[in-house]
Formats: sequence, C-alpha cells, structure tokens
Amino acid sequence: ENQEWFENYYPGDFIVEYIGQTRGWFYTLHVLATALFDRPAFTSCVSHGIVLGDDGRKMSKSLRNYPDVNQVFNSYGSDAMRWFLLSSPVVRGG
Repeated sequence: ENQEWFENYYPGDFIVEYIGQTRGWFYTLHVLATALFDRPAFTSCVSHGIVLGDDGRKMSKSLRNYPDVNQVFNSYGSDAMRWFLLSSPVVRGG
C-alpha cells in the first residue's frame, strides 16, 4: 500500500536501545529484514548501558529500586529534581 514511502525510508538510519536488547531486538530486526527484504533493518546502531540503583542492581520499574519522585518533590522541590536530572552523568553519557 505504501511501497513508495517504504522504499524512501527503509532501512532506518539508526536504532538506539539498551545493551540487553542486542540479541532480542537488534538481531530479530536483522533476521526479519533479511528474510523479507534481503537487506538490513538499519544502517547504524547506538547501544547504551544501564543505570544502577542504590542496591547495585539495574534500576527498574519492576524492581522499584528508584527514588520516589513525589517524595523528592515534597522534600526538595521540583527545581532540585530538575537540576539533579540535568546535571546527572547519565545525561552526559557517563
């Protein structure tokens, strides 16, 4: 149906994802793209690391090992939280 659009925008220029997705997502995209279109799904890949919680494990919604934003807001205010996030090494790729 949208073959002209598809040909202009496929493959994707880049994909960005957590390093744990290398096998599960990146590989699957390439396998499907090769099988269906005989070319890669994307031309470049950027993979980022993980942020650890205070307990040393991967910070995760399911583990709930991250600071409660509402408690931070109530204790220190939204400007302090904003400054904390903007000055974080994570934002700078640390």
